[in-house]
Amino acid sequence: MRRLPLALFAGAALLSAVTVLDGIQPNDEGLMLQAAARIASGEVPYRDFWWFYPPGQPLLLGGLWHVLGPSLLEWRVLRVLCDATVAVLAWRLALRGGAAPQAALAAWLAAALAMAYPSGPHPYPLTLVFCLAALLTFEERPLLAGVLAGAAAFWRLEFAAYLVLGILIACAVARAPQRAARFAGAAALTSVVLYTPIVALAGFGRSWDLLVNYPLTDFSAYQSLPFPLSYDGPLNTGSIGGFLSDSTENLLLFYLPLALVIGLAVGLVALARTSSRDAAWRLAVAVFAIGMAHYLITRPDVFHTAPLAVIASVLVAWALGSPAVASVAGRALAAVAVAVLAYAIVEGADRRWLELRRDYVPLALAPADGVRVPKGERDDLERAVAALQARVPRGSPTYVATRRADRVTSGYPLFYVLADRANVSRYDIEAPGVVTSLGVQREIVEDLERARPAAVVRDTSPITAASEPNKSGRSSGVRLLDDYLERAYAPAGRYGRFVVLARR
Repeated sequence: MRRLPLALFAGAALLSAVTVLDGIQPNDEGLMLQAAARIASGEVPYRDFWWFYPPGQPLLLGGLWHVLGPSLLEWRVLRVLCDATVAVLAWRLALRGGAAPQAALAAWLAAALAMAYPSGPHPYPLTLVFCLAALLTFEERPLLAGVLAGAAAFWRLEFAAYLVLGILIACAVARAPQRAARFAGAAALTSVVLYTPIVALAGFGRSWDLLVNYPLTDFSAYQSLPFPLSYDGPLNTGSIGGFLSDSTENLLLFYLPLALVIGLAVGLVALARTSSRDAAWRLAVAVFAIGMAHYLITRPDVFHTAPLAVIASVLVAWALGSPAVASVAGRALAAVAVAVLAYAIVEGADRRWLELRRDYVPLALAPADGVRVPKGERDDLERAVAALQARVPRGSPTYVATRRADRVTSGYPLFYVLADRANVSRYDIEAPGVVTSLGVQREIVEDLERARPAAVVRDTSPITAASEPNKSGRSSGVRLLDDYLERAYAPAGRYGRFVVLARR
């Protein structure tokens, strides 16, 4: 039994690592690594560059870059370790809640598959490690759990908020005020210690505006998506084989958020039917699970499913071991629970299988360190980077523009990292409602005019100006940056989606 956690860790790490070198994320990976590069060079988030996430992840990656050098590989190793740890903690949490060993192993597998893809240097894997560990320890070691909660807040504020709320509710139900006080005190102190240096350097007002005001007031309006209920994507109904090979993944992925919400509901119902004050700690897990549902519902795409998939799998495993399943209604609940858990496992396995079958080739750029990209994308990306580097000397800045300045849904900040060239602007993130505004475009134009880079790049991919059912999918009507680039620069070479523009 002592070797089982090690075996589960190794198994989850293998599931995550088998494709760890495959693929890049131009926007999300570029955003995080460009922030890390800025921090490694001495810049401070919020003060020196626009950043609305907590500082934990870019500070960690920036430290790695400072010690080990620029690389797309370092965060991938860290991600594999976090993915495996999350899966083992989910297994332990399932067992502690009364799940049968088989159900706990199923929860482990669902969590491991959910964490393995899509990969990325996102802050939530390490945050989940902190949160799940805190949920497992807060009853016996509230000080340790508080430190973990405070650390979670340094990576993702909303995850930590739901964690703290859940644990305090659990302590109140268990009538354990001393435990609650010790936990809350340790969490608050840890957060203050971690945040104080950054806030002191950046300024309280600017830090508050970017960490709190922007996410609460603007993020949802520009980034939210409708909850997926009615599938209207492509379907291959010509044959059974064609349907299974061409349509299954699309359907499984589309309805994954719905399946996870159903799984959460099943787990909460089962928990309500078997609740007792002796198991009050389960309330902390339930509240945290509701928080992960909120995280998913805010933008229900593939990049936001993993946290709820992990915790919902735990709740479903608990439901299968609940005494309530002995009744007729309980057996129906158990059947739904089994279906949801099976769905999560099949969907995750299908994504792993499709990823393994894709044709990737190594990217021959210094920071890549063996990372591979789809075969059809490599040559254009390498040639565009080389063309920019030939015109912009090392140490000089450049700019990577999107297809259009008035409507932006994503960008390619990873280009700065791959080309090893700084951004002339403080805006790496192509944040809708920010870079599309008149004030920010005017600032970027002023930066370009002051630095006068010899060349810039425009990413002409339609994905950078996709039509989304939110405010980011609508034009701001501001094309000041586009007009400036047209006046000041001329096309010097096109490489697939990239156009290198030379200064006139």
